[in-house]
Amino acid sequence: YRDAAKDTADKIRLGYTFSEAMQLQKGFFPPLLIKMISAGEESGQVDRVLGYMSDYYQDLKRTRQDFISQITAPVIQLLLAIGIICGMIFINGFFQAGDQKEKPFDITGVGLRGVNGVLIFLGILSVIVLVLGTICVGIWKNWYNCHQTLVPLVRNVPVIGPVFTTTAMSRLSMTLSMMLGAGVEAKRSVRDAVLSTGNYYYISGLPEIESGIQQGKSLSESFSEPKRLPDEFIQTLEVGELSGADSESLERLAIQYREKAQIALKQLAVAAGFLIWFMIAAMIITVIFMVFMQYLAILTGNLPK
Repeated sequence: YRDAAKDTADKIRLGYTFSEAMQLQKGFFPPLLIKMISAGEESGQVDRVLGYMSDYYQDLKRTRQDFISQITAPVIQLLLAIGIICGMIFINGFFQAGDQKEKPFDITGVGLRGVNGVLIFLGILSVIVLVLGTICVGIWKNWYNCHQTLVPLVRNVPVIGPVFTTTAMSRLSMTLSMMLGAGVEAKRSVRDAVLSTGNYYYISGLPEIESGIQQGKSLSESFSEPKRLPDEFIQTLEVGELSGADSESLERLAIQYREKAQIALKQLAVAAGFLIWFMIAAMIITVIFMVFMQYLAILTGNLPK
């Protein structure tokens, strides 16, 4: 941290802007912070940007801590359940057949035994986790332009949808508020504001918004062109333009969106906890059912041969 801060200060003394000096630190600073600082430099309100981003990162840290605390207990119990199943598979390897024509007793009913069975079971789980992790990373990085399809589908879904939209709209509202308040020209204000969202679904509508600006349309009309942004944002922008207080209206809207984003992330943490509980219950019920079926086979004399 000390080296990055010192090098940033040295670059500023050499004539680089604050955002340019941060950009030269090879990914040390978050891209969003650099974009917001750049917007603040254009609007002459770097101090407001730093205050807003300070609150943003504190909220993000607090939300992550809440999320981790919510799912810690379910994850530990999930790992314990996996460990119990591995123990059953390992113990299963000690059962021997009465003679060569009979199969050894299988407590799990799935044919996995001993160390090899445990490795196969863990291998299957690893593949499932790898596939799910790859899908999550792909969605986060917008592989194959997936945001164009996914965001319209999930943005109205409770719990998940608000996470995709509220954070992006908070950034958009705050950046546009700062740029307009400083009198930066409309096209540059719109571009920086939309890019600050980090949401490729909204960013893909930027050409249509810029086209509306070039045609002399109002900001609210231009932002409504792509049919992507929430009506609440468009209406607030329209009222602000009519009243001459668009910057103040957008700043208040940014705070509201940020509060909604915090609530949405907390709800997502609770939902993730319930999902893990459901997985544990499903695993336990499956194991109990398989053991019961083996016990029933012993009582009825229908053991596999």
